[in-house]
Amino acid sequence: NISQFNDNEKQFIKLYYTSTNRYYIQKTNNYIIYLCKNNFDGLDINQYPNIKNHFEKNKTQLKKAKIKYGTPNKPYYYLHRERDENFFKRGPKIACQTRSYLQCFLYTEEEYYGSRAMNFIISDRINLKYLVSLLNSKIIFFWLKNKGKKLGEMLQIDKEPLLQIPLIKPEDENIIKYLAKLVDDIISASKSLENCQLPNQIDFYKNLIKSRENEINKKIYELYNLSDDDKLEIEKV
Repeated sequence: NISQFNDNEKQFIKLYYTSTNRYYIQKTNNYIIYLCKNNFDGLDINQYPNIKNHFEKNKTQLKKAKIKYGTPNKPYYYLHRERDENFFKRGPKIACQTRSYLQCFLYTEEEYYGSRAMNFIISDRINLKYLVSLLNSKIIFFWLKNKGKKLGEMLQIDKEPLLQIPLIKPEDENIIKYLAKLVDDIISASKSLENCQLPNQIDFYKNLIKSRENEINKKIYELYNLSDDDKLEIEKV
């Protein structure tokens, strides 16, 4: 229960995600206490009594886990293997889970602390809303299904296949803005869908999302200059 922690302690307690939706952040009730060398060295755990009490009752198991994971010299309340926290902080980013039946890339500018079963993309070389539209498109699903790594029927989108995806960046900035706007529409509709309960409103937002995704796929087909036969092949998957 996060209410047991004071405001000074809450700076280290973050909403924690283990999977991703397409385009939009899903709700989570999970939290992580993110303590590591980069953000806690030089600080005294005794100044954070509720955090200390939280870890103290499992101190023996946590110390054993540090040995198991090869990090015995870390304080028992530190993460075993922390990631670069800059990927999680506020600012434009794309996140995706590494294993899923359908590629699930989301865009957010909020804090987003994710598990090791996720990849994160931060870049100022390309419009990230445009990029997330491309990565969620049917053509990229087709490529991942046929050229990427798989685990049974699941896509395995770890670093290697992610870097090999044949991306295209249009020279026409208006195309980028058009696709970015469609992503904005999907995110807005997904947010509204999450909060509505009336069946007719639910159908409206679901249809709106589907419509915008269809528009994205249509435009992406044009960017890759696909023939009608190519499109038919992709639509079969």
